[in-house]
Amino acid sequence: MKIMSKISVILVASVMAACSKEPPPLKPDTGRPETRSLEAADAIGYNGKAIRKKVDGALDANDAHNAQLEKEMQQNQ
Repeated sequence: MKIMSKISVILVASVMAACSKEPPPLKPDTGRPETRSLEAADAIGYNGKAIRKKVDGALDANDAHNAQLEKEMQQNQ
C-alpha cells in the first residue's frame, strides 16, 4: 500500500510538472498565404523558404506596380 501511494504521488507530480511548462512561441508567418505551399519544396531538396520569399517579393512588387498604375489612371481622369 505504501509503494502504491508513493508511485501515485510521483506520477501526479510528474504530470503536473509536465503540464506547467509553456509551449514554445509560434513563429509568425510573414509570407503570403497563397505561397505557403511553396515551402513544401524542402521535401524534394530545394530551399522552400527561399523560394517562397522570392515569389512573395515578386508578387509584392507586382501589387505595388499595379497600385501605382491605378493611381496614375485615377489622376488622369
